Amino acid sequence: MVRQREAEWEKSEETLTFPSEPGSPKAPAGKLVLPSSGTAEEILARAAGSDAAIAQPALSFFSSAQAREQAKPVIATEHLATFFLEREEYGVDVRLVQEIVRVSEITQVPRAPEFIRGVINLRGRIIPVIDLKRKLGLGEFALARASRIVVVKVRERLIGLLVDGASQVLKVPLSVIEAAPEEVVQIDQNFIRGVAKLEGRLIILVDLPKVLQLELREALPGEAS
Repeated sequence: MVRQREAEWEKSEETLTFPSEPGSPKAPAGKLVLPSSGTAEEILARAAGSDAAIAQPALSFFSSAQAREQAKPVIATEHLATFFLEREEYGVDVRLVQEIVRVSEITQVPRAPEFIRGVINLRGRIIPVIDLKRKLGLGEFALARASRIVVVKVRERLIGLLVDGASQVLKVPLSVIEAAPEEVVQIDQNFIRGVAKLEGRLIILVDLPKVLQLELREALPGEAS
């Protein structure tokens, strides 16, 4: 029975799904016709040789594509979280922002500076909340439906910033960031890192460590010294 099966196999033209030999007219695309005789090692060696011949162009293609991808210029960007104060849009380094929450009950603190509205309980942690508009000399915060508290972490301290509304998180090319012209902003220039000029909008970049330098130097209400 075994000899009969071997004889039938030698006479058959069964195919294996290997790449065919280049220039072989009898082999369908992607097929290797088994010869009427020959050892398994010879057949597999032939298939391996065909694989190498066909695989090389694909390797060259992907290598070229990878080289083109690496050749693309890398555009330096800054990742910002933006918000509104009055009708102006402001941005801070997104890495400083922990979260943005709705305005909850704020507990006032006696004898606190006028720009500190009080403290809030954020999941068991008491953090101070600053009226950013008053801090920057832009008037006083008025609670509205769009109002938010931007919770930032600067020098290991959590501080809440009252803003008129949250905008978005976006990446801005460094090439569009320029020094802030005097006519654009009404706040202390020392608090501004620059202005991002995008199509149809300006984003004023706030230097939070400078804005909060006094608060960071001294313990805020709700914080341990």
